[in-house]
Amino acid sequence: MEGWEKTREWLFNMEDTDIKIASHRGKFSSSVIENTSLAFLTAVGEGADMVEMDLDLTKDGVLVGHHDKTMRRLFSVDGEISGYTWDEIQKMPLINYLGEINVTGLETFQEILDSLKGKTLIALDKCWDYWDEVYEALAGRDMLGQAIFKFPVKNSRAAEWAERHGDCMFIPMVKEAEHLEAVDGLRKRAVIPAVEIVPRKESDSIYADSVFVWLKERHMKVWCNSLSLARRLVYGAGYDDLKSLALGGDEGWGVLAKKGVDIIQTDWPAEAAAYLSGIGRRGREGRHF
Repeated sequence: MEGWEKTREWLFNMEDTDIKIASHRGKFSSSVIENTSLAFLTAVGEGADMVEMDLDLTKDGVLVGHHDKTMRRLFSVDGEISGYTWDEIQKMPLINYLGEINVTGLETFQEILDSLKGKTLIALDKCWDYWDEVYEALAGRDMLGQAIFKFPVKNSRAAEWAERHGDCMFIPMVKEAEHLEAVDGLRKRAVIPAVEIVPRKESDSIYADSVFVWLKERHMKVWCNSLSLARRLVYGAGYDDLKSLALGGDEGWGVLAKKGVDIIQTDWPAEAAAYLSGIGRRGREGRHF
């Protein structure tokens, strides 16, 4: 059994209390660009159990790895990916994280899939408007089993699509406990091994102990981000990557682990993996905290 298959099996095993790591857009810095094969493979090499990627659709219908609504950050233009053909985008200079013109550019979803086939689970975010195209690309490579489709639970169109595709896995994203009712209804008609909670602070309803109990009783694991992206963007109820790196894992990732989080999405897969291994939460099936 390959590594990704073991991770997939773990998703449905509520007795296994290992914590898995999802790498946010892969491991990227300087000239290694987010949402590219190199970023994803580097993250897997650093210990990520799955990679989270974002997709966009070009004017001529090519799926590419790209996150932002506009191209301002990576291309210094205000246009959107949908306003350009793939050929045009390939000819545009991409600005790396050092503010320099990069050697490489974006990649197509097909290129990314070819590099990840048989290597890791793929969590697909911010592409629910193109799920038909995504599904076709995955099915054509016999990779549906490697993919997890993420979407905001309030997106009724995505929920309806999930109901029609029993051969796919889904992770709804939920910000408030009152929206768990929609998850409960959907899980009876779609494959939902986990739910992503999005708490900004400890007092948020979605971060209550009762929510964790409710999800686990219904055989769904808990995904939570520990990202430190900006002052205005708070994830993991504040127990984030920055706190973990600056003060030690016990102050960030460890809090999420004790709370009952099963999947931590991070920008620091190697550091998170080392910490979780140190507290016995990786590689020991059935171990309890």
